[in-house]
Amino acid sequence: MQLNLSTENPDLPKYKCLALGIFADEKPPRGIGGFIDWRLNGMISREVKEGRISGGFEEKTVIPFPRRIGSEILLLFGLGNASEINYDKIYNAAYIIAQAVDGMTLNSFAFDLFGAGRSNLVTAHIVEAMVTGFFDSLSADINKLSNMTACIVTSPNNLENVSLGIRQFKTNVNDRGSVDVGALENSFS
Repeated sequence: MQLNLSTENPDLPKYKCLALGIFADEKPPRGIGGFIDWRLNGMISREVKEGRISGGFEEKTVIPFPRRIGSEILLLFGLGNASEINYDKIYNAAYIIAQAVDGMTLNSFAFDLFGAGRSNLVTAHIVEAMVTGFFDSLSADINKLSNMTACIVTSPNNLENVSLGIRQFKTNVNDRGSVDVGALENSFS
């Protein structure tokens, strides 16, 4: 798996799929999800208000070809209530997202850091949990793992924490070099 990083506005880059976490008790959505909602003229907020999106844990909503953003597919993943988020839930969410992306026969996606800056969780641990979830989900099939590209979408303020999270992943998970973070090296200098 090739792991990349983007600090651009999340609506600009052309990702095949942008996976965003949505909390059930954040109305309107905040963080990158809130920014994308704003770019989509409140479409996500309207869907939440109409009861079509709840943000309940493991809820998946796919929005194909959303206008005004660069991604072809927007995947909203329900994270439950922000006060109940933990690293295990983040790991499980990442695992399921990798399955969903694979199920859509995509080989690339971008994702935000679930709960970063909006919960009491440490951003570096969020990164580690998410990358581990993606790795564990895809590692059953070496071809899927080696052909997948994932991109962390975050703000420049998070670079140090993202770097720490990647180092923690590399230290704690025996990926045997199958998660290529070489492209991230320049981002952290």
